[in-house]
Amino acid sequence: MGDLLIEPVNMIVLTGGPCSGKSSSLAYLTEKLSNHGFMVFVIPETATLITNNGIDRRKMDKQKQVVMFEETIFDMQLAFEETYKKAVTRIFPERKKVILLDRGIMDVKAFIAHDDFKAILKRKGLNEVSLRDRYNGVIHLVTAAEGAMEFYTGDNNTARLETPEEALRFDHGIRESWLGHPHFKIIDNRTDFEGKIKRTFAAISQFLNIPVPLERKEKFLIKNIDYRKLPVHQTIQVEEIYLRSKNRNEEVRIRKRGQDGAYLYFLTRKKAIKGQDNYIEEEELITEQEFHTLKNLIDPKTVMIEKEHICFLWNNQYFELDIHKGANEGLAILEAEQLPPFISIEKKITGDLQYSTRNMAAKHRKFQV
Repeated sequence: MGDLLIEPVNMIVLTGGPCSGKSSSLAYLTEKLSNHGFMVFVIPETATLITNNGIDRRKMDKQKQVVMFEETIFDMQLAFEETYKKAVTRIFPERKKVILLDRGIMDVKAFIAHDDFKAILKRKGLNEVSLRDRYNGVIHLVTAAEGAMEFYTGDNNTARLETPEEALRFDHGIRESWLGHPHFKIIDNRTDFEGKIKRTFAAISQFLNIPVPLERKEKFLIKNIDYRKLPVHQTIQVEEIYLRSKNRNEEVRIRKRGQDGAYLYFLTRKKAIKGQDNYIEEEELITEQEFHTLKNLIDPKTVMIEKEHICFLWNNQYFELDIHKGANEGLAILEAEQLPPFISIEKKITGDLQYSTRNMAAKHRKFQV
């Protein structure tokens, strides 16, 4: 291929409960992404594929059979993803590419017991964090059984087995299976379906750095958290380091993110757009060795940011609550459209630059924790 620039493959998961609009939205999303110069590839839902071709879950009356069925989905899903990524990289190296997946690996976790899922991972020598975070973004479309009951139907999917009550239970289980992913968005049924897929495209656009109007979120300094009322959650350890940059209009930082001893490493470049207030942010995965090498290039005016992301779901929203450690010990910050009742605030800090990540990394900060 010579000096040909190889564009990375972006993988976006569309997930959600039964009758959530995943399959119905694919044509719209494909067209819109194509308009922005992306080649779009679609991996269909594996469970539907194998059910419609004879491996029917309706014929299974033992839990062991269901676990083997879900492990089959797991194996096929992983094979599809790896095969597609390798193929489109080799065939279209210079083109912008995105793979849309009708469900991802972590969906399997929602349909079997936690111990059974852990056993599958152990047999294959895989860890949950790396599997969950391998995707560029995850969109959870809420089932029509929650807030749009009149549209709950099995007419467009002959493999659909669930009653509305089961659909709700599965929907909530799937959300919890993806908790902790760095780019996770829930799309509820507050609008009609056209509005729902437009919000889905807006979320995907954020993952792919396509300019779109952002949803307005407020930023709050947190006073107190009632941990007894905190919903099911994941706690992610994060380290961020700002590096020296030769370009005054560019911020470069590296990030270590993970849990339970399994971590992923990222390099992010944030570039200002000349003549505009906007910026472009590009992120790529790097190796652990590259992370430790780049740490030596830390901007001498900064310190490492250490924090925990507490990720949880409440009222059809996904939250990441930042609990700072190290130099900013005791600082807790939450971005949200509305505040959960188990969190009390000190004050609103939306637009307050002293609480920006860059300022919190400065050695001589302008605020007291």
